Amino acid sequence: MQRPTCTGIRIRSTHDADVLFHAVALNILPMVVRRLDSDERMALCSGCVYVWEERWHGPPDTTEPGIERFTDGRAWGPSRARDDFLFYYEKSSNSKISTLANSKAGSSQKMIKQTYSVYVNTSAGLRKWHLNAYYTQETVDDLATVDDIPMLRRLVVPEARYICARASRSR
Repeated sequence: MQRPTCTGIRIRSTHDADVLFHAVALNILPMVVRRLDSDERMALCSGCVYVWEERWHGPPDTTEPGIERFTDGRAWGPSRARDDFLFYYEKSSNSKISTLANSKAGSSQKMIKQTYSVYVNTSAGLRKWHLNAYYTQETVDDLATVDDIPMLRRLVVPEARYICARASRSR
Protein backbone atom coordinates (compact mmCIF):
# COMPACT_ATOMS: atom_id res chain seq x y z
CA MET A 1 0.00 0.00 0.00
CA GLN A 2 1.30 3.41 -0.97
CA ARG A 3 1.62 5.72 2.03
CA PRO A 4 1.16 9.50 2.17
CA THR A 5 4.35 11.55 1.97
CA CYS A 6 3.76 12.65 5.56
CA THR A 7 1.01 12.18 8.16
CA GLY A 8 -0.21 14.08 11.20
CA ILE A 9 1.01 17.41 9.86
CA ARG A 10 -0.43 20.74 8.70
CA ILE A 11 1.04 23.22 6.23
CA ARG A 12 1.13 26.77 7.58
CA SER A 13 3.11 28.50 4.84
CA THR A 14 4.88 28.07 1.53
CA HIS A 15 8.08 27.60 3.55
CA ASP A 16 6.52 24.55 5.24
CA ALA A 17 5.57 23.20 1.81
CA ASP A 18 9.09 23.85 0.48
CA VAL A 19 10.55 21.93 3.43
CA LEU A 20 8.41 18.92 2.48
CA PHE A 21 9.38 19.26 -1.19
CA HIS A 22 13.03 19.38 -0.18
CA ALA A 23 12.65 16.34 2.09
CA VAL A 24 11.21 14.48 -0.91
CA ALA A 25 14.04 15.69 -3.17
CA LEU A 26 16.56 14.37 -0.62
CA ASN A 27 14.68 11.03 -0.33
CA ILE A 28 13.93 11.68 3.34
CA LEU A 29 10.20 11.47 2.60
CA PRO A 30 8.55 9.46 -0.19
CA MET A 31 6.92 10.92 -3.27
CA VAL A 32 3.54 9.49 -4.23
CA VAL A 33 4.14 7.84 -7.61
CA ARG A 34 0.68 6.72 -8.69
CA ARG A 35 -2.98 7.51 -8.14
CA LEU A 36 -4.44 6.32 -4.86
CA ASP A 37 -6.30 3.00 -4.97
CA SER A 38 -9.59 2.51 -3.11
CA ASP A 39 -7.93 1.35 0.15
CA GLU A 40 -5.55 4.32 0.08
CA ARG A 41 -8.44 6.70 -0.56
CA MET A 42 -10.30 5.29 2.44
CA ALA A 43 -7.17 5.71 4.60
CA LEU A 44 -6.93 9.42 3.74
CA CYS A 45 -7.52 11.45 6.90
CA SER A 46 -6.79 14.77 8.52
CA GLY A 47 -3.03 15.43 8.55
CA CYS A 48 -2.25 13.42 5.41
CA VAL A 49 0.05 15.20 2.96
CA TYR A 50 0.86 13.91 -0.51
CA VAL A 51 3.70 15.22 -2.70
CA TRP A 52 3.51 14.09 -6.30
CA GLU A 53 5.06 14.91 -9.65
CA GLU A 54 2.89 15.90 -12.58
CA ARG A 55 3.37 13.80 -15.69
CA TRP A 56 4.45 15.93 -18.62
CA HIS A 57 2.01 15.42 -21.45
CA GLY A 58 3.59 13.21 -24.03
CA PRO A 59 2.28 10.51 -26.32
CA PRO A 60 -0.36 8.30 -24.65
CA ASP A 61 1.95 5.28 -24.70
CA THR A 62 4.75 7.09 -22.89
CA THR A 63 6.34 5.63 -19.78
CA GLU A 64 7.01 9.13 -18.46
CA PRO A 65 6.94 9.10 -14.64
CA GLY A 66 4.43 11.07 -12.66
CA ILE A 67 0.70 11.34 -12.19
CA GLU A 68 -1.50 13.09 -14.70
CA ARG A 69 -4.17 13.98 -12.15
CA PHE A 70 -4.32 13.20 -8.42
CA THR A 71 -7.64 11.69 -7.40
CA ASP A 72 -8.86 11.19 -3.85
CA GLY A 73 -12.44 10.01 -4.44
CA ARG A 74 -14.06 12.99 -2.75
CA ALA A 75 -16.34 15.71 -4.10
CA TRP A 76 -14.90 19.22 -3.74
CA GLY A 77 -16.36 22.68 -4.12
CA PRO A 78 -14.66 25.37 -6.22
CA SER A 79 -11.15 26.45 -5.29
CA ARG A 80 -10.49 29.47 -3.12
CA ALA A 81 -7.09 31.14 -3.38
CA ARG A 82 -5.26 32.33 -0.30
CA ASP A 83 -1.68 33.49 -0.77
CA ASP A 84 -0.11 30.89 -3.09
CA PHE A 85 -2.39 28.07 -1.91
CA LEU A 86 -5.68 26.82 -3.26
CA PHE A 87 -8.24 25.52 -0.77
CA TYR A 88 -11.12 23.19 -1.56
CA TYR A 89 -13.96 22.36 0.81
CA GLU A 90 -15.53 18.92 0.70
CA LYS A 91 -19.07 18.91 -0.59
CA SER A 92 -21.81 16.79 0.89
CA SER A 93 -21.71 13.61 -1.04
CA ASN A 94 -23.18 10.17 -1.28
CA SER A 95 -19.69 8.93 -2.18
CA LYS A 96 -19.02 5.55 -0.58
CA ILE A 97 -15.36 6.44 -0.12
CA SER A 98 -16.08 9.70 1.67
CA THR A 99 -18.80 8.14 3.84
CA LEU A 100 -16.70 5.07 4.71
CA ALA A 101 -13.57 7.12 5.36
CA ASN A 102 -15.41 9.50 7.67
CA SER A 103 -17.06 6.66 9.60
CA LYS A 104 -13.74 4.78 9.80
CA ALA A 105 -12.05 7.90 11.21
CA GLY A 106 -14.93 8.34 13.66
CA SER A 107 -15.73 11.72 12.17
CA SER A 108 -18.47 13.32 10.15
CA GLN A 109 -16.39 16.46 9.66
CA LYS A 110 -15.88 17.65 6.12
CA MET A 111 -12.32 17.72 4.86
CA ILE A 112 -10.43 20.73 3.57
CA LYS A 113 -7.86 20.17 0.83
CA GLN A 114 -4.96 22.62 0.60
CA THR A 115 -2.86 22.50 -2.57
CA TYR A 116 0.38 24.12 -3.65
CA SER A 117 2.43 23.62 -6.82
CA VAL A 118 6.03 24.40 -7.71
CA TYR A 119 8.50 24.03 -10.53
CA VAL A 120 11.72 22.30 -9.57
CA ASN A 121 14.88 21.44 -11.49
CA THR A 122 15.55 17.73 -11.12
CA SER A 123 18.16 15.43 -12.63
CA ALA A 124 15.48 14.66 -15.26
CA GLY A 125 14.98 18.37 -16.04
CA LEU A 126 12.30 20.90 -15.05
CA ARG A 127 9.33 19.24 -13.36
CA LYS A 128 6.11 20.37 -11.73
CA TRP A 129 5.53 19.05 -8.21
CA HIS A 130 2.31 19.31 -6.25
CA LEU A 131 1.44 19.11 -2.57
CA ASN A 132 -2.04 18.09 -1.39
CA ALA A 133 -2.65 18.48 2.35
CA TYR A 134 -5.86 17.40 4.06
CA TYR A 135 -7.36 18.44 7.37
CA THR A 136 -10.61 19.31 9.10
CA GLN A 137 -11.32 22.59 10.82
CA GLU A 138 -11.80 20.67 14.07
CA THR A 139 -8.42 18.88 13.93
CA VAL A 140 -6.07 21.40 12.28
CA ASP A 141 -4.82 22.85 15.58
CA ASP A 142 -3.96 19.36 16.87
CA LEU A 143 -1.68 18.56 13.91
CA ALA A 144 2.11 18.85 14.06
CA THR A 145 4.11 21.31 11.97
CA VAL A 146 7.49 20.91 10.26
CA ASP A 147 9.00 22.59 13.33
CA ASP A 148 7.79 19.68 15.51
CA ILE A 149 9.56 17.01 13.42
CA PRO A 150 13.34 16.93 14.05
CA MET A 151 14.32 15.58 10.60
CA LEU A 152 12.29 18.36 8.94
CA ARG A 153 12.99 21.35 11.17
CA ARG A 154 16.74 21.03 10.51
CA LEU A 155 16.39 21.09 6.72
CA VAL A 156 17.73 24.15 4.96
CA VAL A 157 15.88 24.76 1.72
CA PRO A 158 18.12 26.23 -1.00
CA GLU A 159 17.08 29.71 -2.11
CA ALA A 160 14.81 29.68 -5.22
CA ARG A 161 14.95 25.87 -5.54
CA TYR A 162 11.14 25.55 -5.55
CA ILE A 163 9.40 28.17 -7.70
CA CYS A 164 5.69 28.69 -7.05
CA ALA A 165 3.71 27.67 -10.13
CA ARG A 166 0.95 30.21 -9.41
CA ALA A 167 3.41 33.12 -9.28
CA SER A 168 5.14 32.11 -12.49
CA ARG A 169 1.78 31.85 -14.25
CA SER A 170 1.08 35.54 -13.64
CA ARG A 171 4.50 36.69 -14.83
